[in-house]
Amino acid sequence: MAYRIRRKDSKAQATLRRIAREQVQAAIRAIDTASVDTASAIHDVRKRIKKIRGLLRLVRPSFDGYRDENAAYREISAPLGAKRDADVLIETFDRVIEHAGPADAATFGSVRQQLVQHGKAVETAHDPDALLRTARSALQDALLRIPTWRLADEEFDAYEAGLKSSYRRARKAMRVAFDQCDDDAFHAWRKRTKDHAFHLRLLQPIWPGPMRAISTCATSLGDTLGLHHDLAVLAACVRRMTAIDSGTTAALQSRIASQQHPLENRARALGARLYAESPAALATTWRRRHAAWRSER
Repeated sequence: MAYRIRRKDSKAQATLRRIAREQVQAAIRAIDTASVDTASAIHDVRKRIKKIRGLLRLVRPSFDGYRDENAAYREISAPLGAKRDADVLIETFDRVIEHAGPADAATFGSVRQQLVQHGKAVETAHDPDALLRTARSALQDALLRIPTWRLADEEFDAYEAGLKSSYRRARKAMRVAFDQCDDDAFHAWRKRTKDHAFHLRLLQPIWPGPMRAISTCATSLGDTLGLHHDLAVLAACVRRMTAIDSGTTAALQSRIASQQHPLENRARALGARLYAESPAALATTWRRRHAAWRSER
């Protein structure tokens, strides 16, 4: 089950349908075998849907059904994230206070207790079996729509406009993030970087070795920005807590900021490498590589 283009696919439209179908079928299989580990199944379904939405963004300008299909997959995924998000809050908090002394650890204990209580409340409110049943039904419906998908373009024309648009938006988001130094701006950059990472994986066969290296850079940047976002979400959560004193809040905020700064520096270095080319230059280069790859058949 390859999340990438293949020479033996007859057309870009066939590639789109094949990859989407494989990801939906894999998500359904994960649900059908989730009798014991529902958390892993939910994670797998969310991962598959992210891949599908990344694929759709690559062909967006050529696919009239993009808006409806993207919204449909977003709606399937949205209810599945609450428990995982609550768990990530606790994991991030534990990293923040990992090297705290005994006195600080005791001071921060009440914060962790509130995070744990929040996680339990989310788990109670969101029955994983019911969530997975609902998701399976929606995925089965989505699977039936895939054979009707049509692209207006073929070959690299089906990918070029979407590739340029996503890449351009990612470069702009990077500039905004460093101009504003704002958590929301870094999160927006992360989302655009994830799109480009998916596109690198999809188009990797056109030049496997170098594209794999670039894809690794994009994945590393996405992971770095993901850690930054986790810290930002924790900081916002701490600010909303009314049962802890201002001194504890300030101490935690300071620790969170001190861990975000190195991540921002690493993201800057990775982004400078990943987004060195202009969108037009990137598209031209990838078009030539795609033509060379297709000619090898």
